[in-house]
Amino acid sequence: MIEVNETIEVASDPKTVWSLLSEPRAVVECVAGATLGEQQEDGSYDAAITIKFGPAKVAFRAKVEIAYDHTSMSGKVISRGKDKQGGARFHTTMGFKVRDREGEAAGSAIGIQAQVEISGRLASLIETGASMVVKRMTKEFSEQLAVRCAGVGAA
Repeated sequence: MIEVNETIEVASDPKTVWSLLSEPRAVVECVAGATLGEQQEDGSYDAAITIKFGPAKVAFRAKVEIAYDHTSMSGKVISRGKDKQGGARFHTTMGFKVRDREGEAAGSAIGIQAQVEISGRLASLIETGASMVVKRMTKEFSEQLAVRCAGVGAA
């Protein structure tokens, strides 16, 4: 099992950040290699993402369920899926919460806690590179989120 505990800081106020994080399509636009299909009758989404693990690229298909608590500006994402070649299956549970950034600087902090379970023949490759991949993806996501929030705040 892979555990993720990250905090992303953004210069925008929590309401601006929440307005983007509570829109699944806006979030996906901040994740390189990710696509979001149509929302299904049960409220879930079909999704796909291609992730680079060193020289290897692995393309995953997933079913994603999202629950939002607008009052507390928090949410939960559950996803499960497999890579397109069938070498790995995954199940992810992630919680996130937007709050005021602590200290002098105005802005927001987004706390993220996730657990990822991976099985199948590619599991060891994925688990080996996972921490570096998570750090890279978190950095890229936070940069894109900051740009999008600045655009929303300016609009």
